[in-house]
Amino acid sequence: MAQKSLMEKYFLRHILLICLFFLIAHAGRAQTLSGKVVEEQSGKPLPFANVFISNTTLGSTTDKNGNYRISGKLPQNLELVVSFMGYYTKYRSIALSGRNYVTVNFELLPKENQLDEVQLKVKKDKKWERDLKRFERVFIALGDDPFIKENTITNPWLLDFDHGKFEGGTKYFSASAMEPLKIENSSLGYSIEYHLQEFIETRYGFFYKGLVNFNEMETDQEEQISDWEDKRNYTFHGSLRHFLLALLHRKPQISNYKLFEVIPPPHIHERTNVWHEELGNSIKPITQDSLYVCTLPSGAYMVALPGKIEIHNKKKFWINNYYTKIFNPISWLEAPLGYFVVDENGVLLDPSQLVISGNMARQRMARYLPHDFEPTGEGPSGLFEIDSVLLNINKWNSLREKPHITLNKSYYYPGEAVWLNARMMYQNTLFADTLSRTLYVDLYDRFSNKILEETFLIENGNASGLIKLPEDLKGDEYAIRAYTQWMRNYGEDEFTFSPLPVIDKNLRVIKNVDNLLFEEDDIEVRLSTEFRRDEWNNQANFEIRLTEGTEKAFIGEFSLSILDADKSQFLETHASLSQSMDWLNKEGKTIEYNEPVFPIEYGISVQGYFSDKKKKPRAVPITIVLGELEDYGILQSDTAGYFWGTGLNFQGEKDIAIAALNTKRKPYGSINKTVIERPYLSGYFPRLILETEEIKGSDTPDFDFLLGDGYFELDEFVLEERKKETMEDNNYGYGKGDRSIGPEFLESRPELTLDAVISMNMPAGGMGNYNWGLNAGEPLLIIDGARFFPSPDESVFAKLKSFIAAEVENIEVYTFSAPIFGMAGFAGAIVVRTKRGSRIQQEEERIFNAENFQLFKSRGFTPVPNFPTQYDVEKPVKAFTALYWNPNVKIESAQEPFSFSLSLPSSVKNLQIRIEGITEDGNPFTKVLSVKVD
Repeated sequence: MAQKSLMEKYFLRHILLICLFFLIAHAGRAQTLSGKVVEEQSGKPLPFANVFISNTTLGSTTDKNGNYRISGKLPQNLELVVSFMGYYTKYRSIALSGRNYVTVNFELLPKENQLDEVQLKVKKDKKWERDLKRFERVFIALGDDPFIKENTITNPWLLDFDHGKFEGGTKYFSASAMEPLKIENSSLGYSIEYHLQEFIETRYGFFYKGLVNFNEMETDQEEQISDWEDKRNYTFHGSLRHFLLALLHRKPQISNYKLFEVIPPPHIHERTNVWHEELGNSIKPITQDSLYVCTLPSGAYMVALPGKIEIHNKKKFWINNYYTKIFNPISWLEAPLGYFVVDENGVLLDPSQLVISGNMARQRMARYLPHDFEPTGEGPSGLFEIDSVLLNINKWNSLREKPHITLNKSYYYPGEAVWLNARMMYQNTLFADTLSRTLYVDLYDRFSNKILEETFLIENGNASGLIKLPEDLKGDEYAIRAYTQWMRNYGEDEFTFSPLPVIDKNLRVIKNVDNLLFEEDDIEVRLSTEFRRDEWNNQANFEIRLTEGTEKAFIGEFSLSILDADKSQFLETHASLSQSMDWLNKEGKTIEYNEPVFPIEYGISVQGYFSDKKKKPRAVPITIVLGELEDYGILQSDTAGYFWGTGLNFQGEKDIAIAALNTKRKPYGSINKTVIERPYLSGYFPRLILETEEIKGSDTPDFDFLLGDGYFELDEFVLEERKKETMEDNNYGYGKGDRSIGPEFLESRPELTLDAVISMNMPAGGMGNYNWGLNAGEPLLIIDGARFFPSPDESVFAKLKSFIAAEVENIEVYTFSAPIFGMAGFAGAIVVRTKRGSRIQQEEERIFNAENFQLFKSRGFTPVPNFPTQYDVEKPVKAFTALYWNPNVKIESAQEPFSFSLSLPSSVKNLQIRIEGITEDGNPFTKVLSVKVD
């Protein structure tokens, strides 16, 4: 306690020194701002320029001589802004410091080549419309806020959007505008001009700032005026500004708020949403006097906030899922610098000084009041801040996913291989890392009979697949259905269906495809080819170079397929990627249940039931082992005995050992592993009827290409046997973690235990998988290459507590359940490298003894070999229809071409090349090229 008191005294002394640093002369309140606005180059006055105090309704326009005057009760610290059409906006930060009269002159610089700088969106492409909707739901209001319907950006075409990644790999979404945005806020009665300076959103939050000019809407209707007043008053109460004013001036309204200090992890027990269990563990009550407030001579206030506080607004009703049986708005405040500064009106002078989350962070532009607004009452209690219908849509729509299927051909013959690529589309790409990694693909006939079912691994938003059509399959209409378990929560109409016509081997399709028409895009394909005839075949070299527009180099990814155009051709029979992405522009959708029924899968999943000797279900730990300890996991069954786990990563069929182990690690009870059933086909079937004719004589194509020399028989395809890698062997194959904790941090805090080190480096001090509604359990711990196996007597974090930072060289933390860790890393993984390296006995090669476990044959992912491309073959190449397939070509640097070579049968005279992909900015494209083999 003495040490803590000493730290508090030191912190307060530090704040006092900062207060003294801001010491300047202070007098009475300023009342008038005036000045002149002229053109910088000529010095000519600019009449009718707009001059305003940012974030207020206070402003004026210049007269014919360029003069302006703003009088009244003015903020002591303000941003004075001048804007004029055709000129760059300027602003100045001004501290009035008690001066009654201040003169501020401006010189504006004209914009040159304005038409080049402001690219108006005359053609509003679909991606831009998606980005606009996303921007509005961050900038204007959350999707469940009823005010969002009453707020409109009247000039949205000024906005430009960008997607990218920071150095650490975190994705971001940003927006910019060369001219001020105009917003009509009919809910609060303001016309707003917003000069956007910065806007950026990541999966961790968002930040935007700008210069804002408010103007009151005009109306003669008393009822409308009264409605605006009520909504303004209600919106103000409970806002950040309302709380800060009550805190700074010790107003009675502060009693509406209950304050709690958030205790940083690690905690005594795992955090819950039960209020009385968290009180005293993760939070403790504090009084308003606990927040030290320093009055600066300028009239502003500095508030000391060394930690994080939780605020409960007892005056308002709010249903939240953070605590059970707590029905008030909850917010959190955190100051990265340990303090923040506000003016006498409760306005932050630097918004970056305070991180706001929870209910107070819901207030975007739709609920943003000018800083000179003064309430006349509390507003009616019956106003709703949330639309219950929009609530579920906003909550679940951003987690929707859907695969687009690209096939290597438009139609097939019995016995052929169907090569496919599934490119996942996400309503919000920031959540892509936390959504499904398991894709199900089923083949149906037109009578809804299932012919085949396959399972493919989704990696980096793509799943490459292969379906071997049976030799005895009859020519008819077929279709494939692709989906994830998570998609089932939204209904079968979310599934992807694609026609897959199969024609008999003695038939061919009658179709002239000289001009395939796809939606216009800005991608230009430059194809260079070189053909060299040898004794047996044509040796072909290809180079593909893509550009976006006239200047921008292409960066992105695409699928590539080449056909013998005289045997098979691409048809406009399947949805292009651009057409599939129309799904992103559809109205938001929620799940069909109160809570998700089908979980997100991060690999092959296992489910079943446990019962004891009396055949009664019980909640017990369940141990699952794949093969010879290639992967393992410990799950917890519920009180009904049901258990479910995901994250296994294996191909083909393998044994999975399952048992409930007691404290002595002896199995007991009985396990009943159940099959994860695939959904029935309800009746929808995409039909595609092709016009065919009979092939005569020697024109009949050879479909034995999968069995010929140099090719493989899919039924006999076996992955090469590889020595099982231990976690130690592959310690440096995991790549960089989501959090890297190196010597600089560790050496500065040598006495900290590792559990505290990791908590300090994680968002909210938490560790584990970022998913919806899953109990992820403990993370995988690897110390000097050896797995740590937790037990009831020693948990992962208890083990971490046995190390201090001075003993450790480096820590890598993985939060997004990278597939390389399998089920063991479902809750994330921590890889620790100590300085000694030999403190932990290294993991030995071991043979798993499954004698007391129950063994279950389980099917993993479908093996997908590389397409059998051949080059420089010194014998005749088989003549077949599909010549080349690459499901996912990645172009990661500017001006980088894609080159490849293959051997073509001497009979091939014409080629068709289909390229379908997406740029790094999210622009889809589909191209079909015809090439003569010279």
